[in-house]
Order: sequence, then C-alpha cells, then structure tokens
Amino acid sequence: MVSVLAIQTGHNSTAALLEDGKIVGVVSEERFTRVKNYAGLPTQSIKWLLDFGKIQAKDLDAVAICGEKFVSPYVPPKPGKKSSLLVRSYGWLEYKSGPFYWPLFKIKSFLVDRKGNDKEKNALLKWLHNEFKISKDKVSFVNHHLCHAYGAYLGQSDKREKALVLTLDGEGDDSCSTVNVAENFEIKRKASTWRHYSLGYIYSMTTRFLGMTPLEHEYKVMGLAPYASSKGEKYFMKTYDKVFKNVIWLDKKNPLTFKSKFPTNRFELHLKKTCVGERFDNVAGALQYLTEELVKDWVRTAIKKTGINNVYAGGGVFMNVKMNMALAQMPEVKSLKILPSCGDESNPIGAAYFTYLNLCKEKNQKPTITPIKDLYLGPGFDDEVENYIKKSKLEKKYEVRKAEPKIVAELLAKGEVVARCVGRQEWGARSLGNRAIMANPSDLRYVWQINEQIKMRDFWMPFAPSVLKERESDYIENPKRINAPYMIMAFNSTKKAKTDLRAAMHQADFTLRPQLVERDWNEKYYDIIKEFENLTGIGGVLNTSFNLHGKPIVSTPKDAVEETFEPSGLKHLILGEYLISKLS
Repeated sequence: MVSVLAIQTGHNSTAALLEDGKIVGVVSEERFTRVKNYAGLPTQSIKWLLDFGKIQAKDLDAVAICGEKFVSPYVPPKPGKKSSLLVRSYGWLEYKSGPFYWPLFKIKSFLVDRKGNDKEKNALLKWLHNEFKISKDKVSFVNHHLCHAYGAYLGQSDKREKALVLTLDGEGDDSCSTVNVAENFEIKRKASTWRHYSLGYIYSMTTRFLGMTPLEHEYKVMGLAPYASSKGEKYFMKTYDKVFKNVIWLDKKNPLTFKSKFPTNRFELHLKKTCVGERFDNVAGALQYLTEELVKDWVRTAIKKTGINNVYAGGGVFMNVKMNMALAQMPEVKSLKILPSCGDESNPIGAAYFTYLNLCKEKNQKPTITPIKDLYLGPGFDDEVENYIKKSKLEKKYEVRKAEPKIVAELLAKGEVVARCVGRQEWGARSLGNRAIMANPSDLRYVWQINEQIKMRDFWMPFAPSVLKERESDYIENPKRINAPYMIMAFNSTKKAKTDLRAAMHQADFTLRPQLVERDWNEKYYDIIKEFENLTGIGGVLNTSFNLHGKPIVSTPKDAVEETFEPSGLKHLILGEYLISKLS
C-alpha cells in the first residue's frame, strides 16, 4: 500500500490521508480546537488520521506540505488594530507608486521572504520529527496552486480526460490564479498571475471594509449582493463605476492572466478614498458584479485559447456559488466541476494526489486514482454515543428514544427544528446532513426560528435545501445536468420550488444552493427526507450547518450536546441512533 499524509498549515489548518490513490480521510484542525478557521499545525488532525488509517507515521511513504514557500496568506489586521508605521508607509508607497516601481517590490519580497521561508521550513521539519518521528527525506513541499489544480482535477475525475483546470484565490506561492491543461493525470500550467493582481484580495479587502471578517465572511457579502438589484435593475452600477471599474482587468499581453492598477492587497486604501458614503448593499452588488464579469471573461478566454470546454476549478474564489452559477450558464462551458469546499482546506487533497503520482513514477508503478465521492471523511462517534448518554445522564434531563426516520419526519412536518450528529462528519465548510440542523423548507417562519434561537445569522443570509436526487427537475433549472451534491453551485429555482422550498432559498433572487441527496451516499439522511416527502409531498428539507454562530461545525457528541443543543433553543437532537428531545 502506498500511503501519503498531506498537511495544510496556516489558515484553516487541515490534514488528509491517501492510500493507494484514494483519499480515506480529511479533517480540519478547527474541529478539534473548536476555533473556527484555526491557523497553525494540524497536530490532532494528523493523529486522528494515523489512528483511523491504522498506520504509524514511520510507515508513511511520503508527507506532502501544501506550499513551496511555506508562508501563511496575507491576513489584514483586525479592525481597531493599527499596523506599524513602516508597514503603513510601505503600503501607501506601493499603492501610490504604480507599476513603474513594482520590480523593486518583487526583489524586496524575494530577498525578505527567502530567509523567513527557510526558517519556517526547518521549524516544520523539526516539529514533524519530534512529534511524529517523520524523517525529512520523506517530506516534500508542493506548490500552492498545484495543490488546488490536482485536487480539482483528480478529486473529481478518474477518466484521464483532457480538461481545462483553473485555480483562483487570494494568493499562494506568489500566484493568485493559474490556467492549466490536464490529461492522463498530468497537469501542465499555461499561465499564472502574480499575487499583487489578485481578485481574491479585492473581495477580502471589501469584506473587511464592510465590517466583516476577511478570509471568512466573503460568503456574507455574496449573500448581500442580490439585494442591490430588483427586476433587472442594477442599483449598484454607480458604485461599480466609481469604486471597482478599471481597477483590475485581463492583461492584454496575456489575457489568461490578470493585471491591476495597483497591488490589490492595498485595495482597502482605494476603498477609503472612493467608497465612503456608498450604500453597503450597493458595494456588495458592485463587487459581485465585478467578480462574475471578470471571471467569465477569463474563463471564456481560456476556453478559446486552449480549445477545451470541460472545466475543472479550485481555489477560494470558487467558493462563490453565484459566480459558479454564472460560469455554468455560459454557452462556451460544456461542463463545470468545482471542487467542493475549494479553499485552502482542500489543498491537502491535491498535494496527496500529486505526491502519490510522483511515488508511482519512482516505483515504476501504474497509478490508480479514486475520485472523492461523498465528503464524509472526518471522525465519527456513533459507537461512543450510548456511553456518552449514560455518562452524561441525559435520560434524566431529556426524552431519549430511537431516531426512527418516520418519527423525525413527523417532527419536521409539524414545524419542529431537528439537529443531526450522525456518522462520519463532513469535511469542508458545508453541512451535508451528518452535522446538520433540519427544518420544514416551505415556511419562512422557520428561518426566523433558527436564526433567533440557534444560528444568530445576519438577516439577509439564505439557507439551503437538501433535495432528493430524483426530485431535481422539480426544484432547480439545470439544463446542463451539472452534478450538485456538495452545495458548491447555485441554480435558478422552479415555480414549484418557490412554494415547497420557500425558506431554503435566497429571498431576493430565489436562487438555490442545493445538496442533491442519493441514497447510496447517505442512506439514513435520505430516508428522513423520503419520509418527510411521504408526509408532505415536499422532496427536500432545509439544511444548515450544526453549530452556533462563530463556532466550527460540531464534531463530537459533547460538542453537539454541551456546546450547541443545551445553550440554544434547539428542542430535538439526533445523536447516533438516538433522538434526544427537551421536555416541554
């Protein structure tokens, strides 16, 4: 057996284990530390993976580190915290100087980063040896965007088909985007954009300017954007013309890359100069418009230049489900596959595949690639639930009974909200049923109930539905039959969806971000939805992640009960095979 451990440090620290070309486990450190988007070394994640895979660290064939430079991405200072005078002065000069002086900044970046990178790499190698007895000769550093590309391609295909592979994010290893051609499990880079021309930075800086957390709350800005339009009228266009227009574009010399007026990690200075006084929803709408139009032009150009219209994509900017919807609707795009949860937490997947292929080459061994199917790749605790219930004496505080699908469906049909912590937890940012809060999707009252009693979400943020796969055509417009099991793609809703799934769609533009559920992917979750359909005729449920606002998705029974169920207004919790209900 060929085994590879892959590690993402820094923002949203994550680890993955691959065995003979198959990803058998992926988990982010936040699920153990209970700190959302935890940045650091994924110590507990690695220990769980080794234990789950029944393999000792010394027996691993290779360890892949995501990133050749091994530097954390740029994280803007928190509101109220001032940067040093030197940093502020440098940022102002970089913003004001224009492209003429940029070669000097490249030289400065190279000279300063190189020494720091070597120090960080050596520290990491020392930690791996001290903590896990992993020798440095087994460790390799994989380019950041190569991780995104191999994850997007091999994570979703085993056909060796020729494909266009695109990556787009804030930055990594001095790049913010790449255009690649893949065939026979090999990926060849055709173009790369320097990190200072980053569209991802523009989105993150605007997120912070609006008072939200960059590298975390970009989805809130995306959710706000549709409120700046109505019946085809774009209220945000004046804001777009004033703030965002002519800031970033496709480079005329190489239209597979981007170019910007100034380094976009200084975009906040531009916002302070041009955006003060603009309506918050118009700012969000203008930013989303820029993103969709620019990326569509980029994708259109890449298809034209390469002649390939089967598109695979990864990188944090592709977490934007509305942009993905706009790309899928392009006539030039034949098929579109977005790696689910494609931010930096996905990089260990690509690093593991890439390293496995290299090992096979070294051993003159034919590789066997198994794409990712469902995302239930994290720890599960069903075998611990009964002991936890007894130890915590839950039967004395709550009603505890078997969680029969029909009983759960009856609760949902009556208007109750039910949480679910069952089986192996989902990897990534989306709840896909195993760590979920469920409700009847037809009544907007449940949006208020979940927000008021549990989630404390911003009022404009939509919920999403889990829909039976066979009911797809009843609820979403999907002429290209794009597969949608991961909530990574938005779709226009049908007339029936506007009735059946009214509470599980965006309330401004009525788009849906569905999880299409197949029984062989998640039998028990499917059966609940099917029983709910039998009772109501509705082939889906409202599904939101099982956590309190600002906390990671729950992992263990303790997280589910003590961190979320007990301190919130939740009345019902499925824990393994048991349904726990608060007494009236």
